[in-house]
Amino acid sequence: MNPLLYFLLLAPAAHAAVNLPSIFTDHMVLQRDKAVPVWGKATPGEEVSVEFAGQKKSAKADVNGKWMVKLDPMPANAEPQALKAGNVSVQDVLIGEVWLASGQSNMEWEMQMKPDSKADISNTTHPNLRLIEVPKTTALPPQDDVPAAWARSSPESAATFSAVGYYFGLKLHEELKVPVGIILSAWGGTRIEPWTSLEGFDAVPELKDFVADVRSKLPGSDAYRIAHEKHLAAVTQWQQAVQTALEKKQPVPVTPNQPSTLTAGAGTPTALYNAMIHPLVPFSIRGAIWYQGESNHNEGFVYTEKKKALLASWRSVFQQPELPFYFVQIAPFQYGTEEADILPQFWQAQRKCLDIPHTGMAVITDIGEVPDIHPAKKNEVARRLSLWALSKTYGRSEIDPNGPLYASHSLEDTAIRVKFAHADSGLASRDGKPLTHFEIAGRDGLFQPAEAKIDGDSVVLTSAKVPQPRRARFAWSKLAIANLMDKDGLPATAFHTHWPVDPDLGDNFAKGCTWTSSDKNTYGWDTGLTDGSWASFNPNSYATGNSDQFPKHVTINLKQPRTLNLILVGAPEIGSTKTVAISVSTDGKTFREVGKHEFPLAKSARAAISFPDTEAQYLRLTYLDHHTQQAGGFPNTFGFTTEVEAYRVR
Repeated sequence: MNPLLYFLLLAPAAHAAVNLPSIFTDHMVLQRDKAVPVWGKATPGEEVSVEFAGQKKSAKADVNGKWMVKLDPMPANAEPQALKAGNVSVQDVLIGEVWLASGQSNMEWEMQMKPDSKADISNTTHPNLRLIEVPKTTALPPQDDVPAAWARSSPESAATFSAVGYYFGLKLHEELKVPVGIILSAWGGTRIEPWTSLEGFDAVPELKDFVADVRSKLPGSDAYRIAHEKHLAAVTQWQQAVQTALEKKQPVPVTPNQPSTLTAGAGTPTALYNAMIHPLVPFSIRGAIWYQGESNHNEGFVYTEKKKALLASWRSVFQQPELPFYFVQIAPFQYGTEEADILPQFWQAQRKCLDIPHTGMAVITDIGEVPDIHPAKKNEVARRLSLWALSKTYGRSEIDPNGPLYASHSLEDTAIRVKFAHADSGLASRDGKPLTHFEIAGRDGLFQPAEAKIDGDSVVLTSAKVPQPRRARFAWSKLAIANLMDKDGLPATAFHTHWPVDPDLGDNFAKGCTWTSSDKNTYGWDTGLTDGSWASFNPNSYATGNSDQFPKHVTINLKQPRTLNLILVGAPEIGSTKTVAISVSTDGKTFREVGKHEFPLAKSARAAISFPDTEAQYLRLTYLDHHTQQAGGFPNTFGFTTEVEAYRVR
């Protein structure tokens, strides 16, 4: 045997390099008082040792080369230490509090982009505040890593970092006196769906149709394979039909439509979760802050369900069922020619998210800038988010992070008394002027400006134009920057005493009911008819197919016989919906028309069809005709409907 070969065989085998994901770099912060996962890749079967703060843990790489250890919980420590994993050494590691900051452009908005935050850049040198930004990228399958690096807070690193993320981290650093790390993963203009995993959507029954549609378009999924196998069979039949047609000198049939395929983009459901959240998993964090919603603001309470999915997603993968999650209620903004009440309805959907355990909402309606969707006062936004963290996560029970929230109302002769929760410190006018943006209405629902007087934890509303008030609303406009606050300076949240559940109407019997169509839509718009949202676009607006055969209809099954006397129906500003007839039936076979309405072209509108008490289990919308012009670029043969509601008004 060759002597050199002999000695090489006797020499110890050289270990392949151990790799850590990019969340483990110099200047990082590890979460205190929690087990800390450390993971990476190595040669399959290799034993990897991790050493840090006097601990030594070992793990063997699996057949895919993946390994993980968990360091025992450690107290905060501002002394730089080294973390060693095999041949890798990460320097200047601190132990403290770690938070994830995510969302769209208002979370991404850099320190250098507004005068007030730009003026603070020179004062951003804080060695124990650490920052890391995940680069913008997308993926269809979940990714294990994304290139990023931690940095100490300094004018160089903070200038291009999220202003909300920086200020939030600084507030916690100053209050808790421990190192703080902020992980920024945000992308301007994005919706909530790309930040959520498929498993998160699966956890919310109300989104089953949505996630089924996503899976049917996702390469590699069973649903995608089945859809394309069916398409392949249809194409085979088509080829045979073509051959027959050619032989008989007849017209060739139309090629079968190919099923849709998702491509990775900033708007693709799950694509940002896969590329910008999953690579962080299962890094130990304390909680998350979220500033997003502008891109979803026109879909009402469906957003609440999507927020549930987002939280189910993140809480599962970070293995924290009670992960604190504090979010910003978006600010007033013009939103073009959109109806003024669409944004307030979204504010209510955001408030409804407070029903999800371990969440909090920072209200910023008082610091919005109507002409600018990116209001400047990010320091104050971060301060209000930090109040939630300090109160609910860090036990500062003396802090109430809520501003005044509508609790109840009562009728008092010619007035309405509105009672607020979280008003223990007292109510006040922010500018010392009379309270603004309060309105009241009688049974007719025609709102008039109201005079508003503070009385303890209540506001008493009156108007000479409404002698018998029955309902009230506050800041119910996309432009409303109202002045009611508590004595701590936190603003009151917009409310409407008769929305979304109108006590004068009772239950909406159509909510959540299923339907069938005489002209089924095959373009992904076969949703939204009874979801409670009056939004004008998919997935919250319904459409028939685009056949040119009129009339066409959609029939809703109310699940059981109901006594009805009022149907509310709407058409969006898109499409050419014109005359819609409303019919009812007890057996789903024989229908009786109870009214109809002609909708205008290119304008969002709603109609109320009233009729005497009628027993019915089936409700049918019949699209009798359509406008000849198009609106929104859609063929005029689609029948679009934003929502249908069914009531018995007593």
